[in-house]
Amino acid sequence: MSEAFRALAAAAPEALAVVDDTGSLSRAQADQRVEALAARLRAHGAGPGDRIAWSMPNRAEVVLLALAAQRVGAVVVALSYRSSRAELSRMLAFAQPAVAVVDATTHEAVAGAADSVALLDVDAAEATETGGDPPPSEERTAPPAPAGAATGRLGAGASMLFTSGTTGSPKAALRTSGDAALSTAIADAFGFHSATRYLSSGPLYHSGPWTCALMVLARGGAVVLRPSFDPVGWLAAARRHGVTASFCTPTLLRRLVEAVESGAPAPETLETVVVSGEPFRPELKRRAVAALGHVLLDCYGSTELGPMTAMPPASLLERPTSCGRPFPGVEVAAFEGQERLGPGHVGLLRGRTPLAFAGYLRDGADAPDDSGQGWATVGDLGFVDDDGYVHLIDRSDDMIISGGVNIFPADVEAVLSQHPEIRQCAVVGAPDPEWGQAVCAFVVGDRPLEVAEVRAWLRGRISDDKRPRRVVNVSELPTTGTEKIARAQLRERLADSGARHDEVSSGAGEPASS
Repeated sequence: MSEAFRALAAAAPEALAVVDDTGSLSRAQADQRVEALAARLRAHGAGPGDRIAWSMPNRAEVVLLALAAQRVGAVVVALSYRSSRAELSRMLAFAQPAVAVVDATTHEAVAGAADSVALLDVDAAEATETGGDPPPSEERTAPPAPAGAATGRLGAGASMLFTSGTTGSPKAALRTSGDAALSTAIADAFGFHSATRYLSSGPLYHSGPWTCALMVLARGGAVVLRPSFDPVGWLAAARRHGVTASFCTPTLLRRLVEAVESGAPAPETLETVVVSGEPFRPELKRRAVAALGHVLLDCYGSTELGPMTAMPPASLLERPTSCGRPFPGVEVAAFEGQERLGPGHVGLLRGRTPLAFAGYLRDGADAPDDSGQGWATVGDLGFVDDDGYVHLIDRSDDMIISGGVNIFPADVEAVLSQHPEIRQCAVVGAPDPEWGQAVCAFVVGDRPLEVAEVRAWLRGRISDDKRPRRVVNVSELPTTGTEKIARAQLRERLADSGARHDEVSSGAGEPASS
């Protein structure tokens, strides 16, 4: 893609390419920055097959670095700028980069975490850059990626992305291969073209915003970057720049919808907002269409397997519980063990796709969870209906087992979110001496809610065993670095010390029929 971008710059040098808080870059200016970055990377010891780590908030240099790494023949490794020094140290030890690229806001943290890794500070002049010397090439233990790898991935070269780790520890997913036809089909479905103006305020170390931004540049469109997300600022930036496309997790989309419902004007230029990263519930779909129009595309995918399905905006509300059909060349099916299940049967979703990652790097090397023959899973539960539409139910590790009954938190959340005084909710399993686990609902409401009134409202709307036995009132739900609900934090809170007395109303000991 790097050479393709050079050709785009030569064909229309004045066309807009990248906008961030410091200003805008034409294609010609962006290409000059790419060349300068590539030269600095080589000067810091990076070469074909090496890994180049970066840790920066959203800014032009992040997407330009992806192109510069392709010109060097290196693998880019995205590190969250929100990570602690210990987390950075761990990720750098796994990745073994030749160079770590930072800016003024991340230099100190990465320098403190890096051991003998050269630092390239994009905000510093060459003469004043500091950091460790790059280790001699023969001492680097990172396995090299073949130069020019991943040329079939539209917009992206070889990369290593750390998964968001909504449960457990993040893992590094290495991607070195691609498929040009499938990548083109995905970009077409997302509506990315030469006139696209794509807004990203979600962190670019997340595979969704990262992939979309590079696809747009590859198509000749322009990328508008905001360093962080706030709903009113996002809406204002979208109106100011005539934004036509974006990527949001449902958590971020909900905040946009609430801002519009509170009176903030919606942008009139939007064509497609790709929604992915966690289940996109029917209740939010209806509210989002009312607030933003028929511009929302539900996509099921993952860092490890890439985009796998799409439900186009025009059909979003026709099948509100589905995330669409697989892209051409992609298969998705539900399995129980090694058995592929028929239509309508819930099981572990597995995908077979040319965009599958090469594997994890976690305490050495780790293979993906697969069933052979190219089928791989990231642990989601769901089913495929008679017409081939995929329905995402929940994460397998989020399932609650209460009194021997399997309960999907998503089932409870879907109903609970319809409560007139609940603005957001998340359901997890709380340790319980009698039931093993009890259904616990964390709710963001217009006022504190008691468990008895929540259970009473749910009577007749959901089965008795799914009604929460505990309710925790919170001002907001915690999120991961990639803006998903951090369920692990909610479970830890309950397991470690429980919630504060004034926040919890417990239904433990109530008869199940109450």
